Amino acid sequence: MLRISTTYPLANKLLKTWGKYVIQQGRSILAKQNSSKDGLYRKMKYVIQSKMNRNLKGRFTGGSTLPQLSFVHPAYGEFVDQGVRGTNPSKDDYVANGKYSFRKGKKSIKVKGNSSLAAWAEKRGLNKWAVAKAVHQRGIKRSLFFTKPFERRYAKYIALYHKAVADDIANNISNQIRKQIKAQSNV
Repeated sequence: MLRISTTYPLANKLLKTWGKYVIQQGRSILAKQNSSKDGLYRKMKYVIQSKMNRNLKGRFTGGSTLPQLSFVHPAYGEFVDQGVRGTNPSKDDYVANGKYSFRKGKKSIKVKGNSSLAAWAEKRGLNKWAVAKAVHQRGIKRSLFFTKPFERRYAKYIALYHKAVADDIANNISNQIRKQIKAQSNV
């Protein structure tokens, strides 16, 4: 009886490569927009989750589930990535075409006195209410720091990921067959 007990080494390696690429490109985009000193630049990371298979008693049974790649950044990173349309966006160059808005009808966001925006303003010695009002009126220009690199290579990496998973399973099956043949020849 063959058991698939692989830990998917090729798939893990590919996901690690893709995660590094997206983070590096995202940081590059933020640096070009002079946002590199911001906490978003430093707090961007990727996580590869690979759970080991267990039986009902909690013991390891060998192998693991397919590895999954997740990207982590602070909550306001989505607003910076997608942009926020302000109530009066015609001023300056802050017209955001993103999916967030301070107007009704789109996904609405609120600026509270103890939000990450307020903490950012206080850290720099700025009046948090003035900063909140400016963001409310002008909005936030979208940067697509995460969306661009992620979508740029998505199709390529998904195809490579499926091939890597198939290769890992095939390697595991051939190793299992080799072990069985060797055990039978020793008998």
